[in-house]
Amino acid sequence: MKERLSIILGVFVVMALSNAVVPVLPFFAKELPAVQGAIYSAYFLGAFLTVYPAGLLSDKIGKVLLIRAGLILTVISGAAIVLFHGAYEVILFRVIEGVGAGMFISAALSWVNEQEDHKQLSGYFFGFLNLGLVLGLIVTGLLEEPFGERSGMLFFTLALVIPLLLNISAREIVLVVKAEAETLRIISDYRWLYLSTVILVGSTGVLTSLYPEFTDESPVMLSIIIGIMNVSTIISSFAASRATFRPVPVIRTGALLMAVSVALAYFAPEAGILPVIIVFILVGLIAGFILVGQTDFLAGTGYRQGVVVGLFNTASYGGMTFLPYVSGLLSQDLNYFTGFIFTAVLSLVVFFTIGRCECRNRS
Repeated sequence: MKERLSIILGVFVVMALSNAVVPVLPFFAKELPAVQGAIYSAYFLGAFLTVYPAGLLSDKIGKVLLIRAGLILTVISGAAIVLFHGAYEVILFRVIEGVGAGMFISAALSWVNEQEDHKQLSGYFFGFLNLGLVLGLIVTGLLEEPFGERSGMLFFTLALVIPLLLNISAREIVLVVKAEAETLRIISDYRWLYLSTVILVGSTGVLTSLYPEFTDESPVMLSIIIGIMNVSTIISSFAASRATFRPVPVIRTGALLMAVSVALAYFAPEAGILPVIIVFILVGLIAGFILVGQTDFLAGTGYRQGVVVGLFNTASYGGMTFLPYVSGLLSQDLNYFTGFIFTAVLSLVVFFTIGRCECRNRS
């Protein structure tokens, strides 16, 4: 029970801390879109570089130790962001925070995917992950005016002590012995699945990183708008964990809807706040079904989940690292329209390529 609690509470607080910077991105970035994108993406760069090695290592030394190390590193980096004030210092510590989160997420999701009730657990995992993202936005937005821009970071850094204490007495549990995964074989078999993860997960990051400066809304309103997307993902994650569907058709449909939604996200502010809310709800619903479907498929491959999930997380964080940054550069050097349409076109690439997926589910 302590293992499950430390993972569910841990993913909740780690994600809340990662998102606490979003409502105040213009403050950290001095209102420069490229620097704004760099601060946002730095976290995902650190995670991107860590999740695969962490997954590989978790198959060899176990998940619990890496979960603990990830929580400790995240606490340290969160405290550093609170204490240091320069934009480039924040970028550096966001990278370190991403390294800690990458260790935690990779080991924790690998643990989840090796349990007998992995599909239901993955629904809770992604549900609480997105609940953390929501409260990270809302709490920071509410605390920003009375206590300052860094108050949200401080609050969630202190909250991380709870799952860390739970993890200290956690034990390694191995229910089923599975085959060792060969990295090149996994990449070859699931390449289109991983590509869809890069693009579709990265697309949600583009909306999150561009909207603060694109709309000039207040931190509180931005927290509400972006939080609505995460609430939708919470709902769809729980629903997807109890539904029966085939992954490829879901991903293809999701890719088409994502392309339309990202394009509409550019035009929606001109029509008012309601169209913006509808777009973000749709994006959140798409993301929940795709994430649960992908991880459920990978759980049935017959392989130990460290490498398989490590590559999945690498694809996720790769998308969240590079797509927002590239879209931010396009928006700054050209215009916001180019940044949004570039992302929408990539989603259409998934729509046309996912049908070529030759993934083999061995369960």
